[in-house]
Amino acid sequence: MTSELSGMTLIAGCGVSGRAAARLAARLGIPFALLDEQDNDSLRTFAASLPRQPEAVFFGFRAQDELPHFERTVLSPGFRAGNPVRAKLAEVSDRLVGELEFALGSCGKPFVGITGTNGKTTTTELTAELFRAAGVRACACGNNGYAMSDAAIDCLDGKLDLPVVEISSFQLEIMPVPHPAAAAVLNLASDHIDRHGSMEAYAAAKFKLLGDPAANCVVNTLILDRFKPAGPEQKLYTFSANPPADFTLLDGSLTFRGRAIISIDKLALKGVHNLENALAALALLASVRGEDAVFDPAVTDALAKFESGPHRLERFLTAGCVQYINDSKATNPHAVNAALAAVGGDRNVVILLGGLDKAMDFEELAPSLKYLKHAVVFGSCGQKIAAYLEKQSVPFSMCETFPEAVEKAVAAASSGDVVLLSPATASMDMFRDYKDRGDQFKDLCRKFALPGDSSMEQTAKVRV
Repeated sequence: MTSELSGMTLIAGCGVSGRAAARLAARLGIPFALLDEQDNDSLRTFAASLPRQPEAVFFGFRAQDELPHFERTVLSPGFRAGNPVRAKLAEVSDRLVGELEFALGSCGKPFVGITGTNGKTTTTELTAELFRAAGVRACACGNNGYAMSDAAIDCLDGKLDLPVVEISSFQLEIMPVPHPAAAAVLNLASDHIDRHGSMEAYAAAKFKLLGDPAANCVVNTLILDRFKPAGPEQKLYTFSANPPADFTLLDGSLTFRGRAIISIDKLALKGVHNLENALAALALLASVRGEDAVFDPAVTDALAKFESGPHRLERFLTAGCVQYINDSKATNPHAVNAALAAVGGDRNVVILLGGLDKAMDFEELAPSLKYLKHAVVFGSCGQKIAAYLEKQSVPFSMCETFPEAVEKAVAAASSGDVVLLSPATASMDMFRDYKDRGDQFKDLCRKFALPGDSSMEQTAKVRV
């Protein structure tokens, strides 16, 4: 088998991105093999469904198992440094590449890249919407669940001209400097320090996206001190809710260099953080389609109507004059601060905090403590959060289970309050993912806040 597979592509990790990479390899007609640490019916059914069959599968793989030599291995972001299987793959492969690098090298189209600690998904989806309004066949893809490899297939099939790619630090850390038509770094705050080792290394991974001297760059003015353009030819647009910036807020409007684009009152998106996401999307459009494009009525109409997706400040229920908001996507303190600034009043928020820690600094929550009436703490890093809240004299409760936490939060709220799931952590200690956490929160709130009276529920799709 060693001689038969030598020089082939190995796709390691058959989650969302790995399966998409396998579909792309099949579409390209290149010989490939599949590897995963799991072995189950789902994986084998997937392998059998591909239009070109893999030359071999290595399911249930362990680091001590034998592998042939491969020309390259397309590596899932889940294989972090230090993983013994990753070390084995490096031994038997001429090159380790990420799914994103593999896909971008195959699609034959320019792309727009977006990274940052928070707001990536909303900004990516909004940017794609604005490009479509400007007449470009664009789609949001990458780290948002629609893998770049699937978008590459659409490019190859003539269905797509511009992938707008949400890119994580995990994807950037193992790839060379990419070459986007335009790229944005939205913000930087404590996150994934367990993976990168330091804030400096995390920032370096993010700014790799802007490393091409020819790229059009979009950067929040708050992080300009960390980023310097790669060369005099690199075009830079700045954005910020606070002037001065190329794209900013002035006199109740989103503006470009002093010229009003659209009134804030006309936007479905609410919250300062979402206004900054909109400013970044407009800057990306200007950098690719020209500055006049941001004033196109079709673009401003699309911007006005755009709403963020579920689990992002999702107000799904009002009961007993209490608002219930699902912000499960808030997986770090910076995102929690943005949520509380958008929905909080004077000590009127009962917040649920906790989950899987990523070596983050919870002292970053300090600016938002004024909004908190009570905190309900749960999850594997609950003690760490509780220690900080106790030091700051914030009332809190510790809970062993998530249903207990939601029940306690509902009980702690009174008329005029907000019950907010904005956990500041990852979800995988107790849930499948942040979506599962958010869905369970919504179901439990309805159970505890509406006992026997679902007529009180308001389920309109409202984003705050």
